Amino acid sequence: MPTPYDSYDYLSYWEDRSFEDNCERMAVEKFLKKIGWRETVIDIGGGFGRLLSLYAPFFHKCVIIDPSEKLLAIGRQLNKNIKNVSFKKASLPKLPFGQGTFEVALMIRVSHHLPHLLPALKEISRVLKTDGFLVLEVANKIHFLARVRAFLTGDFFFAKDLSSVERRSPESIKHRSIAFSNHHPRQVIGDLTKAGFVVRETSSVSNFRSLFLKKIFPISWLLEGEARCQKPLGRLFFGPSIFILAQKKKLSF
Repeated sequence: MPTPYDSYDYLSYWEDRSFEDNCERMAVEKFLKKIGWRETVIDIGGGFGRLLSLYAPFFHKCVIIDPSEKLLAIGRQLNKNIKNVSFKKASLPKLPFGQGTFEVALMIRVSHHLPHLLPALKEISRVLKTDGFLVLEVANKIHFLARVRAFLTGDFFFAKDLSSVERRSPESIKHRSIAFSNHHPRQVIGDLTKAGFVVRETSSVSNFRSLFLKKIFPISWLLEGEARCQKPLGRLFFGPSIFILAQKKKLSF
């Protein structure tokens, strides 16, 4: 069955988003350096392997899964020179792998398509080894500009409401387009805890994602500021994307 991304030009989406791409690579690389070299990684919803060239050197075996045959085919072609990767059609909520198959899981730009994250996080925990790591990206409901807008409209409890926010238009909902939700980071952290994870670090990403700022400052300046701000602003859940490094904890009886 075709998926939404089979009819969408996802490569073109990234052509004018080099700033966002570099910000995300920066965050992932920092986490991978903390994790260190490992045997196996699964990139959930990894599509055509946008981040593969970044993380492949950190692992012996990389597996990219995605529901889109189109993106997987593009990924195989674009990354044919990377020998330690395989592409497989699969998706949450059920992953076709045994318990404890992987040491690391990545899930970048996927959570906004999942209105409820807990079932997915439990499944990721299942396929991770004990003490394995998850690098998770979340579209942030309570980013700085959203909080300002809520304050100006008199919604003083916006940041305390842990529910996700539907980002689709009424027309898109009517036509049952792919889900798109922004999540509250504190709810995500709570779900991670329920799924058996401990949060090790958070980063605020794409903090200067603004057409206005891009017009008046060189991208190199914005990226330098990004590098300095990701970790401290992560504690404030400031930016539009929050990256979380979580570790599967040992069961205690």
